[in-house]
Amino acid sequence: MTLRLTVSGMLDVTHTLAVLRLHSLPGQEEIDEAAAQVHRILRFDDHLVEVHVALNPDAVIVQHDAPAKLLPKLRSTIDHWFGLTQDTSSAYASLQTLPSFARLAQESDHLRLISYPTIFEALATTVIGQQVSLAAARTLAGRYVENLGELHQSGLRAFPTAQATASLEPAQIQSIIRCPLARATTLHTVAHWYQDFGQHLIHDHEQFLTQLLALRGVGPWTRDYMALRGLRAPEIFLDTDLVVRRALNNLGVSENELKDLPSQAGYLATLLLWHHDSRQHD
Repeated sequence: MTLRLTVSGMLDVTHTLAVLRLHSLPGQEEIDEAAAQVHRILRFDDHLVEVHVALNPDAVIVQHDAPAKLLPKLRSTIDHWFGLTQDTSSAYASLQTLPSFARLAQESDHLRLISYPTIFEALATTVIGQQVSLAAARTLAGRYVENLGELHQSGLRAFPTAQATASLEPAQIQSIIRCPLARATTLHTVAHWYQDFGQHLIHDHEQFLTQLLALRGVGPWTRDYMALRGLRAPEIFLDTDLVVRRALNNLGVSENELKDLPSQAGYLATLLLWHHDSRQHD
């Protein structure tokens, strides 16, 4: 079956593929850059859905095998993942008063935040990626998916559930991911919390993030990164991120300019700095 989801404004397909490629996990998804297509398995409760997502500037075309009753969930999942209905025009317009960001916005005028299909995937990968390089985080998360992700007949695996993660002891998670015990303990703690409380607070961002930060092993960067890429909070400017700080220094952005950053454009400012840094290191 085919589902067509229109984009509010325009989708920068090249940027979207670049973000997906940076975070792609082996065995979980296949990215065909020539066809601008992503092949993944999505979980809806106990149902696995195979999707082929074709990216176009004005629409996303989804080939899927979801039953009719799951179509609303499939629509909202794809929309959340790619931010298709998010109107970026006001954030772009608000950055025009800040010289450094105005230049970046003019150079890359159709960026949008690429998230994750599910909140728990965003949460687990954020915890796994704490204080390690992106390459190391992908390696650790790849082991996590390979060992705990349910295998689909396509050969791909669905992202592990909070329940599957919480059912293990931290030492078992450590053995699977081959990470420090403290990191495995944090993942175990977060999975338990999400299963018992977090999943019921998704629409109450303040409570979700307050409780998350209170968990042992979770710091401000994890909270803010989760708010940005997991919950899609537009006000988050991730100035604690090393790549963001490097881009700010490279561009010579003043503290006064940062003080004037519009509150609802924090996400876009972060994206523009990430994108600028990636182009400097291509």
